This record gives sequence, structure tokens and C-alpha cells, in this order.
Amino acid sequence: MSGKFDVLIVGAGPAGVTTAICLGNSGLKVAVIDKACFPREKICGDGLTLDVINQLFLISPRLYAAFMDFNSKLPCSGAEIFSPSLDRFSLGVRPDSEKKPMFTCRRIDFDDFMFGELKQYENVCTFENCIPLKIIHAGDSIILDTNQGRFEGSILVGADGVNSFVAREMGVKHITKEQQCVALRTYYRGLKPLSEGSAIEMYLAKEILPGYLWIFHLADGSSNVGLGMPAKVIKRKGIKLKKCFEGLLMSEPLKSRLAGAERTDAVRGRIIPMGGQKRDISGNRFILTGDAASLVDPITGEGVGNAIRSGRVAGKHIIRCFKSADFSGAANKAYDAEIYRRMKNEFRFHLSLQKLLYYPGLLNYILGSAANYPEVELSLKQLIWNLHSGAIFSRILLVFRLIYLFTFQRLFASRNRPKKGFSQQVS
Repeated sequence: MSGKFDVLIVGAGPAGVTTAICLGNSGLKVAVIDKACFPREKICGDGLTLDVINQLFLISPRLYAAFMDFNSKLPCSGAEIFSPSLDRFSLGVRPDSEKKPMFTCRRIDFDDFMFGELKQYENVCTFENCIPLKIIHAGDSIILDTNQGRFEGSILVGADGVNSFVAREMGVKHITKEQQCVALRTYYRGLKPLSEGSAIEMYLAKEILPGYLWIFHLADGSSNVGLGMPAKVIKRKGIKLKKCFEGLLMSEPLKSRLAGAERTDAVRGRIIPMGGQKRDISGNRFILTGDAASLVDPITGEGVGNAIRSGRVAGKHIIRCFKSADFSGAANKAYDAEIYRRMKNEFRFHLSLQKLLYYPGLLNYILGSAANYPEVELSLKQLIWNLHSGAIFSRILLVFRLIYLFTFQRLFASRNRPKKGFSQQVS
């Protein structure tokens, strides 16, 4: 089970599958190689943002339509965010937005859906339970030895996650703890959303800032409960993360929130490679995508959107490489440049925003103001809705808007509603 191909893709997660789909009508012979057999488990928060949904449409309207018909997902029209002092801020989608809703979906189901889409393309061959062992540069080709035999191609795509075999074999510098986040998650059954349509809950517990604890409700009636925290903070504070997680679940407000629910899985963890630190993600006859390239959003920990985006960029880049018959490290620098052109401003801005999460008093003030003053609530929603607009990347504009939002508006706002706290649940 080996052979000669044009493109070798190691890893069949969202980044690898997207790359293959984007090459599906190129006439190139593509091998997608994964060490697991699908469906396979993936430790994740199980959230699919608006960006993910939009990326699916950009890949293919047919793929988007297929996903919208996919049953193993739950539409989500908003999120409930709790400050360290438990002020509750309800964030819905923009009222005048025509954007598609976001969803929650188990990664085992979403990744299997994406993997199944490869059957649409005759030029794409998949190889499961195929473990990469060695990479060899052989003049005008690159060779991948696996437990199932030898694969040869013109270019290799590393889409194999944070502990990328391809990156390691190609001598790409591994990310440091400064760029890592540690995430834990388990599953519960019998836990209902706090409000209709809000399948996401976020708890900014003081003990784990600038990380957060989440509850994502899923289509099958279960709920993903987990937390994420920067590795450098865990090390500096000497935190035993699993013990901390269990402690939070046994303390208020989570103790009451989980009362009557049944835990159905063990606590499992993974390292998340956060974006923001520029590094080489390509070389002679290879490129890296998704988690292998460290492209996870540094403030939310969401990585599927950028994984798919990097797969789209990779697909277009590979087609250009074949047209020019140039797979050199110099030619592949164009891939690096395009990835960072699309993502660097957002990484930089979100790293700046992440610094605010170190201060529980500031979070209490911001979310408390929004919880108690309708005018401030609307302004905060507008600020979040516009996070990805070009103008918001101006730090000066952001500073003045925050001053206006939480000083002048609060001074003149009318306190005409009760505090929205944890106890306000949907009956």
C-alpha cells in the first residue's frame, strides 16, 4: 500500500483534508496519510465558530450545504460569559447580521464528516492506520517511509498536529512553553443550557486567568466541560491543572451548575500551539498547516478556523508550485508570507487583548458594567462583534473606545435592570 504521488499529506484533520479538497479538481495525485482510523477522537472544546462555517463555504458551496445537512451539530445563537465575580454577560450574534450561525459539534464527528468528503475526489487516496517513520529528500522528489510502505511525491504537507512528525523530521524549531496552552476536557450528560440557543458558557475563574473554563452543549444531549490555560502561567504558579480543574468543578458556581448531571468520560488533556510567534513553516519540498504550524487563536484557543484557512492557502500554493515546477525552500517562502499576511494582525491584536485577562478586577468592572447597564452592554457587544474589522486593530482607537465605553457611558447610564447573575437560568 504505497506508491508514487504528486502530493503527500500527513494528517487528515481539518487542515490536511482541506488541502486535499482544494486539490481535488487539480489533476494532481494526492495521498492523505493518517496514523489513526476514522472516526477517531480529538480532544477539543467542540465549538465551530462563524469563521469555520464561512471557511467551509469558501472551500465549496457544496461542502457548506453538506455540512448544513449534517445532523451531529447544534446551532448556537449566543454565549453566556461569567466574570470572576459571576456577573453574567449574554453575547448574542449581531442582530442585523446575515452570517451563518455557529455550532457545537464533537470533533470526532466533524473530523469524520470532513474526512468522508475526500471520497468525492478520484485523485485523492486515503491511507488510515499509516504511521510515518522516516522522510528522505531524494533529488527531485521527497520520500515518506511508513509502516505500510514507501510513498514518494514532489511536495509534502505536514498537517499532523502540535507534535508534528513532519516538522520534527524537517528540523523546524518546536514551539516553546511561551506559545503553548494546556487544555483539559471531560463530558457530562443531563446538563441543560442556561438560556435558549446559548450552547456556550464561559467562566473566567480567577484561579485560571488568563485562561477560562467552558461548557459547550452538544446535539446528542451531552456537554463538553473543560478549561484551557497558558503553559507559562501553569509553570509560574506551580498549578496542578487536573487538580485545579476538579477543584473548580467541586466549588461554586460549578458545583450547583453540575448538580444532577452525570460525568461520562475521563478528564483528558492536550497541548494547544498558540499563534503569534512567527517562525518558519516551510522548507525544501514541504509546508506545515494547522496546529503543525502553530496557528491557534491566542485568546480563545480556537484552531479549526485557521487550520481550514491554512489548508486553503496550501492548496493554492501547491498548484502554483506545480505550474512553476519549483518546490524549493525559496519558493515555499511565499506560503509563509501569505499565511502571516492573513493572520499576523489578528494574532497581534488578540495577544494584546489577552493581557486584559490577567486582571480579575478589570474583568469584573467590564462585565459587571455590561451586566447592569443596557447602554454599556450594547457597546461591549458592538466592540466584540467588530473585533475582526480593520479599524479595530488600531490600539489608539481601542483605548479611546474602552475609555468611552466604561467611563462616560457608565457615568450617564441608567441602572434600570437587576444584576444578571449565575442564578438566572432558563426553567
